[in-house]
Amino acid sequence: MTGDHDQLMELDPETVSADDVEIDTLREGLRSEENLVRTHTAQIVSALAADDLETVEPLIPTLVTVLDDERIVVLRESLLILAAVADDTPSAVRDAIPDLLSLLTHETPLIPALAADVVRVLAVGHAEWFVPYADELVAVMATEPTDPVEDATAAPNTQAREHLASVSREEMERQTTARTVVANVVYEVASIDAAAVLPHASRLCSLVRDGSGAVLSASVGAISFISEEHPDAVADAVAPLCDRLATPDRAVQVHAVSALGHIGDPSAVDPLREFADGDAPLDEDIRSIAYATVDWLADESSAE
Repeated sequence: MTGDHDQLMELDPETVSADDVEIDTLREGLRSEENLVRTHTAQIVSALAADDLETVEPLIPTLVTVLDDERIVVLRESLLILAAVADDTPSAVRDAIPDLLSLLTHETPLIPALAADVVRVLAVGHAEWFVPYADELVAVMATEPTDPVEDATAAPNTQAREHLASVSREEMERQTTARTVVANVVYEVASIDAAAVLPHASRLCSLVRDGSGAVLSASVGAISFISEEHPDAVADAVAPLCDRLATPDRAVQVHAVSALGHIGDPSAVDPLREFADGDAPLDEDIRSIAYATVDWLADESSAE
């Protein structure tokens, strides 16, 4: 019952200060079985964190444990605090990584976006922490965003249709942002330990063919890293890699050329030569690498 938390419930998030409440009281509030108490406590903790982050640092372990809460407000406030803590003291949030990754597939698009922000902050300085979670990361990266608004055109009037269309755009943008963060982490994980993403070689090949933006770039990069030690595992990527050579993205081009060289399939010779000879603007270093790869593949083919 909320009666056990009367003092806590009387606090106003807009005016509360650290002197108004004990940390133990906040901890108990976050663990309460009452939804209303947990929600209000999360708002109080968020307000205190905004004023002085150090005030709520003793609550970090508790904030991590409530990342499975059913209340969106509790999750929202907890994730906002953890993002701030991660920026200041990343090691304090490391234990939250499994829960953060689970939230990347939450049905409310706001939550994956906020979870992804914490992941982004942690991965900037500690991408190695995510190597054990390559399976989860690749799975999220491979999941296409879904529009939560089934059919905005079915709304009864123009105002409603415009509102639903706006909601649709916002929610899709949130999902895309979260997916982009995850793709960047997958790239970093692959660059650190290609063996971690090796079991997903087939899925990555598919993403090279069907992906776009950060997902495409991360997938091509991961394929390139895998190809250095396990070229046979990504042999199916040759055709989609050749198709992606024309993508106007330097990172995609560099990694595609590198992967094709490591895989060593002579069928890549003509696409690579056409790429290097093309009229499209091309970094001269990439052009030079492409020509060198063509010569090497041709020599290897003739030697067989």
